[in-house]
Amino acid sequence: MKKTIITIMIVIVSMATFAQKEPGTLTIYPRVGMTLSKFSGSKIAEGFENGTKWYHSSFKPGFTAGAEFQYQLDQVFAISCGALYSQQGEQFKDIPDCATIKSTHDDIITPVCVLITPKQGFLSFRVGLQPEMKVKGNSYLYRPLTMSIPLGISYEYKNFCLDLRYNHGIINVNKDTSYGKENSNFNRTIMLTLGYGIEL
Repeated sequence: MKKTIITIMIVIVSMATFAQKEPGTLTIYPRVGMTLSKFSGSKIAEGFENGTKWYHSSFKPGFTAGAEFQYQLDQVFAISCGALYSQQGEQFKDIPDCATIKSTHDDIITPVCVLITPKQGFLSFRVGLQPEMKVKGNSYLYRPLTMSIPLGISYEYKNFCLDLRYNHGIINVNKDTSYGKENSNFNRTIMLTLGYGIEL
């Protein structure tokens, strides 16, 4: 997984050419892509009678689509906001005598970010806050609203925008917190999308 992400980032850097938007430009970016998500610290136990063995969750693939608005403040800074449907959750694999266990946690995510494009650079970097509203998943286990910090890098060429983003959850997704840290699970999602910029 890490090798795949590093390879994608190397490809983005190698393709990059200098391009910046004029201050005051408002652009909408419809986006579509894929997600890889799991919950940090999530695990399940197997074999209570002969000694307990714990299995940790692994990344679950999913789909994402939506749109974001971007307003260019000056040659370096821009702000963006939007809404995307994001299939998230987790899965447990390689448990003996058990099929893959998947957990669904589909959200409407609303990232609000600051973008930085260095004057002598060709990539944009983003950071912000992202409220996440659950629209599909176990209502008894999961909170209806959580929050993540999106960190991303993007490359734009002829209005096409390739965006790689990591969403770091900062609010426990579980409703039940009676077990303290043992029941603290935070969303960890990697998003790769392709968008198209339309100036308004």
